[in-house]
Amino acid sequence: MGIKIDRAGVNMSITKKTIKSAIVVTLAMLLLIPIAHLVPMVQAQAYPREQTLIIGGAYWSMPPTVWNALIPGAGNSGIVGLIYEPLYIWVPIKPEGQRFIPWLAADLPKWIDLYTVEIKIRPEATWWDGQPITAEDVKFTFEYVPKVVTTAAWGGMANYITSVEVVDDKTVRIHLNKTNPSYGDFFYQLYEAPILPEHALKSLVDTYKKNLTDTSAWPVVAPNKDFKNIVASGMYRLIEIGQDYFIMERVDNWWGKNVKTYPFTGSLPAPKYIKGVVVYSNQVAANMLGAGELDWSCFYIPGGPDMVKRGLAKAFYSNYPYYLSANVAFLFVNTQKKPFNDPNFRKALYFAINIDKLISNAYEGGVVIKSNPVGFLPYWQDYLATDLIEQYGYKYDPNTAKALLDQAGYKDVNGDGWREAPDGSPIRISIIVPYGWTDWMFAAMSIQDDLRAVGIYAEAQFPDYGAYTQQIDRGEYDAAINNFGSFAAPSPYTLLYWAYGRWPPGMWVGNLGRYDNPQLRNLINQLGNLNPDLQKDQIKQVLRDIQKILLDEMPALPLWYNGYWFLASEKYWTGWPDEKNPYGVPTIWNGQWQHGGLLVLLNLRPAGAAVTTSPSPKSPSPTTTTPTSPQTTTSPTTPTQVVTVTVTVPTTVVSTVGAATVTATVTSVATVTTTSVSVSTSTVEVTNWTITAALAIALLIIGFAIGWLIKRK
Repeated sequence: MGIKIDRAGVNMSITKKTIKSAIVVTLAMLLLIPIAHLVPMVQAQAYPREQTLIIGGAYWSMPPTVWNALIPGAGNSGIVGLIYEPLYIWVPIKPEGQRFIPWLAADLPKWIDLYTVEIKIRPEATWWDGQPITAEDVKFTFEYVPKVVTTAAWGGMANYITSVEVVDDKTVRIHLNKTNPSYGDFFYQLYEAPILPEHALKSLVDTYKKNLTDTSAWPVVAPNKDFKNIVASGMYRLIEIGQDYFIMERVDNWWGKNVKTYPFTGSLPAPKYIKGVVVYSNQVAANMLGAGELDWSCFYIPGGPDMVKRGLAKAFYSNYPYYLSANVAFLFVNTQKKPFNDPNFRKALYFAINIDKLISNAYEGGVVIKSNPVGFLPYWQDYLATDLIEQYGYKYDPNTAKALLDQAGYKDVNGDGWREAPDGSPIRISIIVPYGWTDWMFAAMSIQDDLRAVGIYAEAQFPDYGAYTQQIDRGEYDAAINNFGSFAAPSPYTLLYWAYGRWPPGMWVGNLGRYDNPQLRNLINQLGNLNPDLQKDQIKQVLRDIQKILLDEMPALPLWYNGYWFLASEKYWTGWPDEKNPYGVPTIWNGQWQHGGLLVLLNLRPAGAAVTTSPSPKSPSPTTTTPTSPQTTTSPTTPTQVVTVTVTVPTTVVSTVGAATVTATVTSVATVTTTSVSVSTSTVEVTNWTITAALAIALLIIGFAIGWLIKRK
């Protein structure tokens, strides 16, 4: 029996033999679909979408298997915050004096004297196994672990904590070294270091010591190195790790659910599950966000402002700049090389760079804010020496740049159009950023054009990330954009130490510009040994002295404040912080859940749920310290509406190849096409089954075609 099909002159006869061949071929091809890809999809079906919070923009390792509490920065975001918890959280957008918020601690630190601080632990705080969190656990974390596991992230505490005294089960007194109290690091670790359970981890610490921070051997510090054996205190526990995702489940006996005083809400966080996704493409992330397949994004999303305007996404600000400021992007120059060892040349560079143009070209018209010339984030406004900054008059002024260069002897002496060094040697500057970091690539090209406009030959170069970090680490570079250690912290000390205080320098320790100034390093060390709670006047004076050196020398060029890049979908979850309700910084980045991400989890509600008011602190309601934008409202899109968002950023690129100059316009286009659909119930990864079904049908058709060919043969 056969079925005759004649289509466009092609005669095909499908027989039983053809069908059998097609089925065999199809099954064989289906087996080629990676089983490892199918299994996670089957497992993910167990997690109802409306109970699952999907997050991304903080996870880059596949599979995301490293959850090592002793060295959190080397693993996945959330090991501190979601799983293990700190004594405090620190929320930079709150007013000064309200930023430290007790978490495991019951109250703010109480200073007995300049070098002794008392901290009480919440009476409700317990580990997952039901044992109470005690003063012995704090002593174990802050005193014992740094001495035994010297490579732990907070191992430096051994250099300035002389002892941790257990006053009672829920009270400790921490005694600091009187000659080197290192308050700058101590205050940082109060919200960064996770409190660890002595009863669960001491035997491992005693046995393996600093080997525990080797994440290749110890991806998880727990019995059998199994994440399911973790004993912690946080709101969520790991239950599944896939190739490009992980799943956390809410701890329903979490100790904080019964605490009704700020910042707690007297209830559990609303999402029962958290799914973290590893996504390498910002464009893919944009598609996921617009379709409601990503709830909480900390990716840099091309076209983010348009998505906000169209109601496809929510940002902290409803208009420019959309994002809160997170860190400082510097142009570091290698001060160990000529001509960058000359402060006059460095200052001329600053006057030559049009930062406003750079921001407009690289950041969609201005979704980041220009930095002040000393690189202080907006959260440190009280420490800014505005009179000094005005006195030096740093701004975009190419004529001033040319005059400074002329006075310092950097002139075009051979008539080729480019300036030479005072000794007559040519100047050729390369500006490096990692390939694929498109915003930084546009920024580097903008700087290249500005420097060429004042007669300095500069060229933007885009090595891969590995080569970029290697060149900086070895000091084999001219200039580079970087921001890795410049995040907000209780004091500018953390940023200043990273940017200028480390010697010897290196990519992963700081001082990328290799600026060797003992006077500045001494002032930074003085700053770190001043108590932010008790010595504010001295701190302001030291910071003023530091700013004068930075303005005199311009050792690195602060350009702009990178954003926290928060965007959210309100398809499944509402209650996100914004300019009208700035209760916390909505970030999931590693080490920064404590900036407000934990508060977000306590304030989220399922879409459509009744809005409840969270407990508030007794102090005045918080206000943000970053520039506010006009308050405009955006109407949400209607269900089943297809929206295309396109962002075009034109940039003129001038490159010299041999004797030829090539001018071209490079246009960065990001297009997001997505569908907003109202769905009442679904499951995580459900769309992947649709893709798999379509693939199976396609393979079946191919199988029939191959079967027909086999029959004919």
